[in-house]
Amino acid sequence: MNTNRTIRVFISSTFRDMQAERDYLVKFTFPQLRRLCEARGVTWGEVDLRWGITDEEKAEGKVLPLCLEEIHRCRPYFIGLLGERYGWIPDSISPEVIEREAWLCEHVDERKSVTELEILHGVLNNPQMAKHAFFYFRDPKYVEQVSSEQREDFTSEDPESAQRLKELKERIRHNHFPVRENYADPKTLGELVLKDFTELIDLLFPEGEKLDPLDRDALDHQAFAQSRARVYIGREEYFDRLDEHVNGDGPPLVILGESGSGKSALLANWSAKYRENHPDAFVIQHYIGATPYSADWAAMLRRIMGELKRHFDIQQEIPEKPDELRSAFANWLHMAAAKGKVVLILDALNQLEDRDGAPDLVWLPPVIPSNIRLVLSTLPGRALDDLNKRAWPTLQVKRLERHEREQLIRDYLAQYTKALSPARVERIATADQTANPLYLRALLDELRVYGDHFTLDQRIEHYLAATAAVVLYEKILERYEEDYEHERAGLVRDTMSLLCAARRGLSEAELMDLLGTEQGPLPRAHWSPLFLAAEQSLVSRSGLIGFGHDYLRQAVRDKYLPVEQDQHAAHLRLADYFETQNLGARKLDELPWQLAEAKSWKSLSDLLTDGQFFAAAWDANEFEVKAYWSKIETNSPLRVVDAYRLVPDGPAQDTDHVWRVVKLLRDTGHHGEALSRQEFLVDHFRQTGDGANLEACLGNQAHIFYACGELDEAMRLYKEQERMCRELGNKDGLSRSLAGQALILQDRGELDEAMRLHKEEERICRKLGNKYGLSISLGNQANIFHARGELDEAMRLHKEEERICRELGNKNGLQRSLGNQANIFYTRGELDEAMRLCKEQERICRELGNRYGLRFCLGTKANIFYARCELDEAMLLYREQERICRELGNRDGLAASLINQALLMAREMRRPREALPLAEEAYRIATAHGLIALAQQIGPILNTVRAGANEVEP
Repeated sequence: MNTNRTIRVFISSTFRDMQAERDYLVKFTFPQLRRLCEARGVTWGEVDLRWGITDEEKAEGKVLPLCLEEIHRCRPYFIGLLGERYGWIPDSISPEVIEREAWLCEHVDERKSVTELEILHGVLNNPQMAKHAFFYFRDPKYVEQVSSEQREDFTSEDPESAQRLKELKERIRHNHFPVRENYADPKTLGELVLKDFTELIDLLFPEGEKLDPLDRDALDHQAFAQSRARVYIGREEYFDRLDEHVNGDGPPLVILGESGSGKSALLANWSAKYRENHPDAFVIQHYIGATPYSADWAAMLRRIMGELKRHFDIQQEIPEKPDELRSAFANWLHMAAAKGKVVLILDALNQLEDRDGAPDLVWLPPVIPSNIRLVLSTLPGRALDDLNKRAWPTLQVKRLERHEREQLIRDYLAQYTKALSPARVERIATADQTANPLYLRALLDELRVYGDHFTLDQRIEHYLAATAAVVLYEKILERYEEDYEHERAGLVRDTMSLLCAARRGLSEAELMDLLGTEQGPLPRAHWSPLFLAAEQSLVSRSGLIGFGHDYLRQAVRDKYLPVEQDQHAAHLRLADYFETQNLGARKLDELPWQLAEAKSWKSLSDLLTDGQFFAAAWDANEFEVKAYWSKIETNSPLRVVDAYRLVPDGPAQDTDHVWRVVKLLRDTGHHGEALSRQEFLVDHFRQTGDGANLEACLGNQAHIFYACGELDEAMRLYKEQERMCRELGNKDGLSRSLAGQALILQDRGELDEAMRLHKEEERICRKLGNKYGLSISLGNQANIFHARGELDEAMRLHKEEERICRELGNKNGLQRSLGNQANIFYTRGELDEAMRLCKEQERICRELGNRYGLRFCLGTKANIFYARCELDEAMLLYREQERICRELGNRDGLAASLINQALLMAREMRRPREALPLAEEAYRIATAHGLIALAQQIGPILNTVRAGANEVEP
């Protein structure tokens, strides 16, 4: 295997007449070669000195020595471009240069151009360069394509120069170096260079050098780290803090900072230095977004466990199933920690794919062994919300100081053998916006590919007019339009708009289809240059390309999708595309989401009532189906009840479809409509003797009666379900029946018997591995502990319930857990934390259309406002809660809302006579429907209100 895995190529040519060629190579050809090299674990670099030499260096005669030094650094890779000009001839060559390069002695009096001296030094004087140096001679007829104003720049300076150029070309041919003659234009040149260097890379670094998958991943992440480590301006205090953390035994360290502040660069550079100082250290780096599957939490854990397995010779197998993988990860960390120290770096947690609760860090154990020195970074969002709850220490990466910006400018451009004059460096470094490293690097990268030294000052001002990163990226998009829309008009606008409108990103194949025509997909050759140019701002998550940071997303939205009409058009374009695709995961994920974002409510309703699509969507994620219906009903006159009213009657109908409809109607609060369909299913399965389905239907029917406050009828059905499940040996159905009965007992105040049933339910769920049922059982047990005043134990169980719900993506269970936790915080008097959880619960309930959960949430929020003496706000929420409960037929919620209103009105507003009817109705509902515990609470309040009303004069 070739150990020197670097290709650094020098480009030699005359200046003005070759500007178009250099532009094409830098913007189109070299990015493709760089990508090819990265795929082989090779570093690509090019030295293009178009404007890389400052005026001061020219004045001091440093042009030639700088060129010669760069040629030496690039050996053996060289590209020579020759047209019809011989090139600039220096007035003299300093004795110091001649002393260093003795071969120049014989050329001092010959007045050779810098271009010829570069070719002599780089190639002709070194025969061993033959296999790595390539020459390209432009067709003399090219000048005919040039405007008359520019033609002078493309013809020979004078007859003597023409003769010298002719002799130089003949000498190159005579020495048998690879020469491509008479290329027609810059594009043709680019294709030739791409072909030649692809063949060279294949020869030097064959694709057949297969690596172990773990080694391949490690190399990919190492290459990403190196790309961030090449130029870094950091502070010793950051390195010291990381050293202190790794040498200590405290909790994990969280790296924070604004987007583009250099968190990834800090971790990449620190880890490189740490490895250099500790060559035997075991360091695992994982940069989320660096590789196609790096944002998949399960793939990330498998990779980390794979590294631990081979380093510490752990004999266990890595689980495949997500649940088993999550459970095993904590144990694997402890097993590894027992054998040695591990430095584990997880960068950009905010980039994790939103599946299986990954952004909520449900896969990350709450306790990390002290020998696992974990360092994480993230932006604000769900990951940071979770880390804040863990209260792990943080390190804040700050904006760049002026002297740091100046150093970054010099070092960054030096990679490409370029430099700016002190005045230009100062102009850039003193602009406030360049304190953000992402902004500064984006600006420098734009300047790097800009080819005209004579208008460089204007270009700098053009970009610095962007006072924020979003505006800078708008200007970069304009430059993309200039460079990458020659083959396909509107390519930049369409590509970026589609990526912006996509839910989770788009695959390259999907983009090619969307950007193509009726004749076929967009040719990859038209797409690749734009993709490679924007690659630093894009990220691939499981093969779906999306934006790597919000600066570009916002720039695209501002520039191409500024008004709602434009946004809707982009969403409808994607909806039309996915409508034509086969029913699969991508269509299920994107099509309804695109219709919802486009506010195309009728089309979304029609889609969700299509039997085949509804079944697939419900089975894939029933919570999303409910959320879509909530949006439809909130924003249009369409109603879920009407949409599914035509479910056919009779035994021949699709019972699976009816079952799904019943659950949808039940969970969105349409209990009457759900009950009529549920009764059909019960009758159907009784007639067919299908006991397994009958017991499940009885449980669902009981659940509906319970939600309506019909506790006796609910208990009767749950008992029948229990009897059948015990006869059938159906443990899963039995656990659901016990859960329902226990809830009724809780409402009746029989807490000990309720707890006994919940414990049996919990044992069954743990034995079956039924996490859904387990989460419900834990939450209900927690409520009993809460009722007993055992708040710490209640909170512990609710936290476990929350974790499971986030793992499962069970938003209904999650909102329920959050609401109950909020209630505990309210009981403790921690009102701010209670309100924070209530707001998250309310958001989820409104998203799902879960009015049952919403009425609970509104009640807790109202209680908090009441406790804060914000009485008007409290009364508004109690009344909204009352309205929802009446619509739902939810009697316990209605009674609770009415008695709270009565309390507020009688005690705080001094209006007991108005409060009395509310309290009396609340007590009447509680006693009439067997809500014993609630009736016991309401009774004394009613007596107090009644006494107060009697004291008031008529």
